[in-house]
Amino acid sequence: MIVVRLLVLVLLLPLFWGEVAWSMTVRAKAGQVLALAFRGPVLDGPTLDRLKSIQPGGVILYRWNVENPSQVKELISDLRKRCPLDEPIMVALDQEGGLVARIRTDDSDFPGLMALGATGDISLARRQGYVIGTQMKSLGVDVDYAPVVDVNSNPYNPVIGVRSFGDNVDLVSSMGVAMIEGFMESGLGCSAKHFPGHGDVDMDSHLDLPVLDRSLDSLRALELVPFKAAIEAGVPAIMTAHVVVPELTGDLPATLSPAMVSLLREEMGFDGVILSDSMGMKAISDRWGVPEATVMALKAGVDMILLGADPAFPPERHGEVHDRIVQAVASGELDEAVLDRAIDRIVKWKNSIGLYGESGRPLWIDGSDLMREIAVNSVTLIKSDGSLPIGDSSVLLLWPEVSIAKGEILASFLRESGVKVSLQPFDENGHEDLVEKGASFDRVLVGTYDILKYRSAVPLLASLGDKVVLLSMKTPYDVVAYPDAGTVIACYGDRPETLRALSSGLTKGEFFGKLPVEIPGLFPFGSKLDGF
Repeated sequence: MIVVRLLVLVLLLPLFWGEVAWSMTVRAKAGQVLALAFRGPVLDGPTLDRLKSIQPGGVILYRWNVENPSQVKELISDLRKRCPLDEPIMVALDQEGGLVARIRTDDSDFPGLMALGATGDISLARRQGYVIGTQMKSLGVDVDYAPVVDVNSNPYNPVIGVRSFGDNVDLVSSMGVAMIEGFMESGLGCSAKHFPGHGDVDMDSHLDLPVLDRSLDSLRALELVPFKAAIEAGVPAIMTAHVVVPELTGDLPATLSPAMVSLLREEMGFDGVILSDSMGMKAISDRWGVPEATVMALKAGVDMILLGADPAFPPERHGEVHDRIVQAVASGELDEAVLDRAIDRIVKWKNSIGLYGESGRPLWIDGSDLMREIAVNSVTLIKSDGSLPIGDSSVLLLWPEVSIAKGEILASFLRESGVKVSLQPFDENGHEDLVEKGASFDRVLVGTYDILKYRSAVPLLASLGDKVVLLSMKTPYDVVAYPDAGTVIACYGDRPETLRALSSGLTKGEFFGKLPVEIPGLFPFGSKLDGF
């Protein structure tokens, strides 16, 4: 009898999902294909009115919505109670780890994906996906817009960098699949991004429209490989990039290109939800306008349109997009069947993560031990002149003034280990006094952040001579700007556990990470020195 009931259910499910879209008004359908941002840690009257009017398929939380986990849990509960919609609302956020994370607590502030890549251990990626998934699910979140599976093949990339696992396609693919498996095991929805690849551009799509000038064969050999692996692993959603690929998309960014959707659907066999990156980013808003671009994206085959935290298109204007979709259907410009197909995929995704017949949420789990394990196994000694460990040396720690709080954390860890540390900020002005000061110390540690792009630290490094220990705190490419540094350590981020692991390496001379990228002309992928 149970088998018969299950068979009936399986046969009727397609009819049910189709019925969901069929029974909606056009205005309701237009809302279901939108995922909206809103301001503030609580729901105010105008926000509630807007959400009730648009009836979005989802919302996305940003840092302006977050104070602490308890508040986020209450906010989501309040959203569901005070804004009951005809269809369950899907709550999403970007919790990548490292640079991009909306929830930061002592037991959830993970190193970023390039740090994971530097460990070379896919089990850590799988465990991180599971822990983040369980933590987010416990708060009422349904979807994490992660992982990033862009291959960071351009050292000058201004927007991906340490958000990527690395520049090796096999590493990125295996790490991405492992993290997706962890998310799915936790029951949290996830999405691979940014299709067809954002790793080999030198422009930030938040600010302008990047061009990825690659042939299709080249794309198939590099950028598309991690996405194909994610599809084979069952990833339920893929987020598009606002990137022009001339051979594939002509003059259009991928988000607006039917050819991009055809590649993803027909060649690569993806039948899940295609999400847009935020449409308020300048790559889109400055050229087409958000309402117009939304209709273009839907016509191209994108299923769900993200309207995120972009100053160019604030939440107060989201109604313009909703109205434009309704108008496009009414005029015949947009076939209503396009919305039906999109909603069908969205509803199936919502069902797969428990939004129909919610069965409860897991308890928050502590990620501290895993965070520490990833950090310890990621920090990489790239180059050494034998001057480490620093032991009880006198050390001048130079740190960019804009990030001095991170320097203070490292200094405190070093002092706990018995190191005599003097912390000194520096900026883009003259450094003569710092050079003179450095002469009285045994070693000079210099923290840098992407000096390939912001070269103000290079004259200072050159002036300090052979005492420099270069601490590359963001991407590991800083040594390219100063190849004469005797000792170079790559950290891939400055989260607290990474700074603790760095301090341990400096004082004990033990380093366990290996380069997840090639440093052009200097160090190949996988390079590392174990210590002393």
